[in-house]
Amino acid sequence: MLSYLHGYHAGNHADVLKHTVLTALLARLLEKEKPLRYVDMHAGAGAYDLGSRPAQRNREHEGGAGKIWSAEDAPAAVARWLALVQRFNGAGALKRYPGSPLLAREMLRPSDDLFLFELHPAEYRSLKEVCGKDRRARVLREDGLAGCIGLVPPPSRRALLMIDPSYELRDEHRSVIDALVKVHKRFAGCVVAIWYPVIERRWVERYERALRATGINGIATYELRVASEQRGGGLVGSGMFVVNSPWQLEDELDAALPWLAERLAVDGGASYRVQR
Repeated sequence: MLSYLHGYHAGNHADVLKHTVLTALLARLLEKEKPLRYVDMHAGAGAYDLGSRPAQRNREHEGGAGKIWSAEDAPAAVARWLALVQRFNGAGALKRYPGSPLLAREMLRPSDDLFLFELHPAEYRSLKEVCGKDRRARVLREDGLAGCIGLVPPPSRRALLMIDPSYELRDEHRSVIDALVKVHKRFAGCVVAIWYPVIERRWVERYERALRATGINGIATYELRVASEQRGGGLVGSGMFVVNSPWQLEDELDAALPWLAERLAVDGGASYRVQR
């Protein structure tokens, strides 16, 4: 598991979907005055240089954030995420990409807090350097799926958990579901966002069936594919399972997904799926 480095994939089409959903969730949750706890179970390095050797290897950002960098007609959810990435870069071209910890940190208020988990030693050091001085944040070199259980419910009884594993292990989704069940038993009202890759359709179907078999209600699926699915192919899309979606989230994402499918399409197989 610890061989995975997100720097090779930063800003790609999967990040576009993942972070559009994440920032839309945060926007909705931050409409209420009570403090919000944000827990990121696989926080990564926090920030990524798109000119670095890993990012330049496949230049995946060019088919993701780079493809819509100058879009002026983006739907609200996409425009919100894009504005945060543009603010992170300053004027000019797309050169750096903020991971989920930095996007969340930018949106959260002084009364909110962040718990950021990362096991990879180099990624942890980078994350600590980027976020460690923020008094709201705790950066932890621990297993997030285990560590998150004791963080809910927070005193405010308002929390968003972000689960974004690499899925290097074929059955890693079982650990995600186990953690979700434990979280739900402690705090049924917790909002949870779970990212997953679309490489093999049968694996996605097994994952979704197992998730719904837990009996947890209020699970929505938002999936974006940028290319046709092929046996033995690479990453052609990704999705987000959202537990306890806040009010109005679905309206924003219903507008965002078809726009993203059109703009990020690689071939005629690009599409999107919404299930509630």
